Amino acid sequence: MAKKSVDLTSLEWTNLIFEGKNKDFGAYQLRRKSDKRHNLAVLFTLIGLVIVALLVWALSVYNNWQAERAAAEAKAKQEQMMAAMLEQEKEQPEEEQPEEQKFEPEVPEVKEEVLQTVQVTQIAIVEKAAEDKKILSNEERTETQTTFGTHNQEGVDDPDKVKEAEKLVQVVHHEEPPKPVIEEKKEEPKPDKIFTAVEQQAQFPGGQAALMKWLSSNLRYPERAQQNDIQGRVIVKFVVNADGSIEQASVVKGVDKDLDNEAIRVVKRMPKWQPGKNNGVAVRSYFTLPVTFKLQK
Repeated sequence: MAKKSVDLTSLEWTNLIFEGKNKDFGAYQLRRKSDKRHNLAVLFTLIGLVIVALLVWALSVYNNWQAERAAAEAKAKQEQMMAAMLEQEKEQPEEEQPEEQKFEPEVPEVKEEVLQTVQVTQIAIVEKAAEDKKILSNEERTETQTTFGTHNQEGVDDPDKVKEAEKLVQVVHHEEPPKPVIEEKKEEPKPDKIFTAVEQQAQFPGGQAALMKWLSSNLRYPERAQQNDIQGRVIVKFVVNADGSIEQASVVKGVDKDLDNEAIRVVKRMPKWQPGKNNGVAVRSYFTLPVTFKLQK
């Protein structure tokens, strides 16, 4: 009976199979060295797996390092742009707001003679009304003097002259109506006019902090400028329309062609702003924005 536990890769089993045969033939040598080949194959496989695992780990570490570096550069760029904006605000003088013109209504002048005449007439009417209430005798009526103004005047029997005096009293009662006050109309701003200074300056939605965050997220440093170590501040001037849209962007002070083009590109891509206002009305106005490019060393 054959043994239950037989090692088919053992040298004894190999000699038993090739007993009485030509052992110089290649099959015997291959069979005799099969254990060594199997061990080497397993060893090389394990080494290969270890190398692959190390490569995967190294690639993961490199990607994490690149992400942290990019985040640090973006944060540093945002801080630099914030500092540049604050510096520019300190350098620029505060714009003087135009003083509001106050219009006082003109009080119509009434001539002193007219006022005196009216006053005299009113006094005469009061005195006459008081005299009407008295019960006079026939003798007193003949002696009563008719009073006009502040002095005594003799009565007149002529009815025509009495009528003329009554007409004069009616004329004196007529007061001149006050002259209408004409308020000067404020000139409405022309829709096509572009203001250099406005009462309420145009601004990015969310303020300066939101503007800095938006620029740091959308600004791309040109590769050629990075290779040549070119950096600096680009001053861009543009128009904020009454609807908040941006147009007529131009470089006031440039540094390099690539940096200038990148600054113009970013300004044109900005969302709508809150427009400037004069007397509460949205108008077109100029705005100057510095865009700083600085390399991290």
